[in-house]
Amino acid sequence: MNRVVKTLLCLVVMVLIFAADGFALDKYYLLKKGNIARDEGKIEEAIEYYQEYIESHPTTRWAHSNQYHKRIQYYIRNLLIAYSNILDIYKENGESEPLDKWIKKLKDAYFSSSFGSKNMYSLARIYLDNGLSPDAIILFEQIIREQEKNHNPNNNKVMLRAYSKLLKIYKSQGKNEKATSLIGSLRSNYPASDFDLKDKHKLAALYLKYGMETDGEELLREIIDEGDFHSDSSNINVLIKTYSKLLKICHNKKDRDCVEQLAEQISHKFSAPGLSPNNMYTLAIAYLKCGKKEEGSRFLTEITDHYSYTTFGRKALFLLGRLSQSNKDWDSAIGYYAEYVKRYPDPPFFALKAYSRLIDSYWSRDANMELVQDETRDLCDIVNGISDFETQLNLARDLRWKGMDEMASATFSLGLSSAMTFISENKNTYKALRAYWTIEKYAYAMDRFDLVEESANRVLEIVNKLKNAPLRSERNEKVEHIKSQTYLWLAKVYRERQDHPEAARFLKMFIENYPNHKDMDYARYELGMVCEDENDSEEAISMYRKIGDGMWKRKAEMRLSILGH
Repeated sequence: MNRVVKTLLCLVVMVLIFAADGFALDKYYLLKKGNIARDEGKIEEAIEYYQEYIESHPTTRWAHSNQYHKRIQYYIRNLLIAYSNILDIYKENGESEPLDKWIKKLKDAYFSSSFGSKNMYSLARIYLDNGLSPDAIILFEQIIREQEKNHNPNNNKVMLRAYSKLLKIYKSQGKNEKATSLIGSLRSNYPASDFDLKDKHKLAALYLKYGMETDGEELLREIIDEGDFHSDSSNINVLIKTYSKLLKICHNKKDRDCVEQLAEQISHKFSAPGLSPNNMYTLAIAYLKCGKKEEGSRFLTEITDHYSYTTFGRKALFLLGRLSQSNKDWDSAIGYYAEYVKRYPDPPFFALKAYSRLIDSYWSRDANMELVQDETRDLCDIVNGISDFETQLNLARDLRWKGMDEMASATFSLGLSSAMTFISENKNTYKALRAYWTIEKYAYAMDRFDLVEESANRVLEIVNKLKNAPLRSERNEKVEHIKSQTYLWLAKVYRERQDHPEAARFLKMFIENYPNHKDMDYARYELGMVCEDENDSEEAISMYRKIGDGMWKRKAEMRLSILGH
């Protein structure tokens, strides 16, 4: 009898397991099948599953039963995943008509009373990915308002992410007043008493990024004080990041006492064996940037000795080689780079970078040109056999800088041939655009100005063709970045040719079209130099005076002093 009962129980359990998907209100099995089909490259099949899932979803059909309302956010989350996946497919295939149709269906499915903050954030991200920033902004603002009106500790993190996205959007659109008002609102309302250390760290990072350095530093120090009482493993990551940020702040202030004090606290609180490779690498970088090479190297060595199989083991070994080179410790540099090539032959781009530095170190130690030439021939044999075009072009530039012009020219020709084959296989796509951009920068290093100009013209043609293509917002940003850099490369080429009007034209286009670009000071300095070349000292002075800060400001001040201002 007992055996019969056990058998029946097993059968019931199996039925429940296999029927679980069938009991789900949203036919979740269709979403899973769509994901599997997409992973297997069966795109049409995936589309059918996603469409069937969306059409049968209780949100789409307005089948809002009591059971649905009990898990409404879960069901909406699944629906958004399906929409995101199907929209991605249409974008990748360049199908604008069905893309517009399903975006409209997505908008019709949204009702603010049903969507929680986390699902609103996911929906806003989908809008951003599909070039609908006004719709995304409305949702981000709503998330923030609802959290202020009805505070929910579970929504602290999504609220901070909404603030972060909005600030980034406002800055990118040049809406500085809105950004200032928003960061002021954030400061007046938060941190809330229920913020955990991660929330406070995110808030401090926003303060530091958007001009409230004092508030950011104070909050970081508060995190450290609070962390003394909550130093469990879940908070170690945020404490390490906090110490790293404070080390950078103190170093930038040239406050050595502060740096030493923080380093002492770190040594007392954390020992290398108890830290993850990620956290050790974070601390190593922070130490190195504030001049504490011994402490930084110690963490890097610990990573390479015990975590060589991780990404951080790879990074740490390469960085140890660079540190040895900067210290002119050629034997150690040779050892580190040789070990890197031995351990990590793939991907070839970084292996060849290490090999190139290995040659540098041999040459610096032995000054034996015959040895260097032998090593270089071996390097180029590897390039010819396994590397992609970007690796080949990069190596050509490195060889040119080392004075090996013939080897550089041959390697560049090889890389260029590979690049053109790649472009022919990906005509008028983002991949082709990026390949032409890659050719631009390496061709300039090789003094191939004709090729820079030709590649730049192809870049601008493809950018124009991609204008109407449905692209993710991040991809659009990358396209615009490539376009902006192309203007700068063309300006450099025309200045080299002493075609000053053309150089000025492209620099002015850059300045007008990208007012918030990180290279703005460089562009203004270059335009000032072009104006000087044209004997227009008044316009040159005007450009130099508009430069903000940093290296280009110092260079501009030198030019102004030469011009008598």
